Amino acid sequence: MDANNELSDPYLDLDFYRDPESDPDLDLHLSKMTIEDSDVAQNDQAVQVECSTNTCGVNTDPEWESQVAAMFEYCSSLKEEYESLAQKQNKEEEENAKDKLQLQMRKDEATRQHQALLDKLDSLRVKLQLNNSKASRKNFLTKKQEMMSEKTRAEEERNSLVKELEESEQKLTALTVEQREEQSKWREELEELRKEMERVRKETQKAQRESVQNEITAMEKQRDAAMFRMEAWLSEVGQYLNVLRMEFPQQYSKERLKWEKMESTVRRNKTELLARFQDAVQQLQQGREMETLPKMSVPPLPPIPMADVRFSQVMQSVLRPPQIRTPVPINPGVQSFPPTRSAVFNVSRPPFPQHYQPPPPPLQHPPSFQHMIGAPLRMTAPPSSSPSPPAPPLQPGAPPPPAAGKLDKYLERLGKSFPQCSRSDLTRLLQQVKGSRGTLAGLSMDELIEQVGFKLVQNDPPPPPPQLAMGRPAALGPIQRPVTSQFRARAPGPPGPPRGPTVAPRKLCLMCQNHVDPENRHPLSCSHTIHRDCIQVWLQSSKNNSCPFCPGK
Repeated sequence: MDANNELSDPYLDLDFYRDPESDPDLDLHLSKMTIEDSDVAQNDQAVQVECSTNTCGVNTDPEWESQVAAMFEYCSSLKEEYESLAQKQNKEEEENAKDKLQLQMRKDEATRQHQALLDKLDSLRVKLQLNNSKASRKNFLTKKQEMMSEKTRAEEERNSLVKELEESEQKLTALTVEQREEQSKWREELEELRKEMERVRKETQKAQRESVQNEITAMEKQRDAAMFRMEAWLSEVGQYLNVLRMEFPQQYSKERLKWEKMESTVRRNKTELLARFQDAVQQLQQGREMETLPKMSVPPLPPIPMADVRFSQVMQSVLRPPQIRTPVPINPGVQSFPPTRSAVFNVSRPPFPQHYQPPPPPLQHPPSFQHMIGAPLRMTAPPSSSPSPPAPPLQPGAPPPPAAGKLDKYLERLGKSFPQCSRSDLTRLLQQVKGSRGTLAGLSMDELIEQVGFKLVQNDPPPPPPQLAMGRPAALGPIQRPVTSQFRARAPGPPGPPRGPTVAPRKLCLMCQNHVDPENRHPLSCSHTIHRDCIQVWLQSSKNNSCPFCPGK
């Protein structure tokens, strides 16, 4: 038998001996294994005598003795471990027996205690059955009384709830009727409001259409006014060049090109402004608001020195005999150029009063006409008997520079008296005073300040400044023509006595604009003139201010 067969023996397997319980009689196995070893040697010899023998290898492992020795040592160690485990198991069995005995004793004790409790419960049950009859009777009476009281209370609550239900039904019926009436009223009011809203909507649409139409009309009027101004300026330029061509040929050759360029520029600006106005009108028709449109104004038009030409004509008519030539008549009705800054208050002014004083005799001629007139001369009045030439009339009063200086002086004094007003506001107030009185002539500076203060109180807060600004013509608006037929050149000289009645010494009341008699004038610490009756309301409302036109007092 070969070595593989020997190792496959169950008694030679090491795993077989790792469990000591697999074979309890270990000595028997060891003795059997010793006998089998001898048998193995004999079998090896028997195999060798077979007819077909092959020596393929060694019959036994050369280290089988060391392995068997190791196996014996391991068996001894397993035996010792088995003995220790068996002793431990015996001890545990003894302890388990003791624990079981103790538990049995505890069970018996608990059983005895439970039986004692059952006995007590039986005795208590008997006692309760004896006492139950008395307690039940008492409990029945008390419960009966409680149930009767609850029944009474429930009946009262039922009656009160029935009454409340009836009252609620009555209120609900009344409220239903009232609600129906209110609903009908609300329907009527809603219908009226709907009709009113429809009417207001129609009126609003109509007002919007009218406002748009008014804005378009205003824009068209502004356009017409602007075109009229520019056309008037162009006609004025043509008239000016015509006068220069006939009166001053040398000056005409110099001025013609310059004014033709200006005229072409103005015509181009006119075309552009007309296109802008048409665009604005289209935008207004499309529903755009007028406040959002860009403001359009007439471009500044160069001033035309017609006053210088007329002054030169007058000087020529004075220096030369009137029979030399007949000047070209200038129709004042054709002139449409707005007044310059020097004539803000002279335009559309009525005739001067008879006590108007002319400017001082020395006159400075404009530098552009110095070469035509010669050295400065003192004007003298022509003889009244000689026929006056048909020369064009002069502007009222003095030439533009002196009038402008006088106006600036008035505005400066008014600006000191009324610092809260701008120059344009004071100009507008002066125009209002002039329009109400008809003229500013004959008023001293104090009286003029009083009149302006009264107009300022009437217009408080003052309205926006007028379109007519100092220094250039108005942006848009009617063009005022100077009334030249009523103003004539006056010969400078010492002022003579007035030819008409003088101004009355009585002053006007600043409140009612009527003449104030000395006995009816209220005494004031200032120079203002007010009726006693007119100032009574002011004195009652303002205790610390005696004069309504002196805010600083």
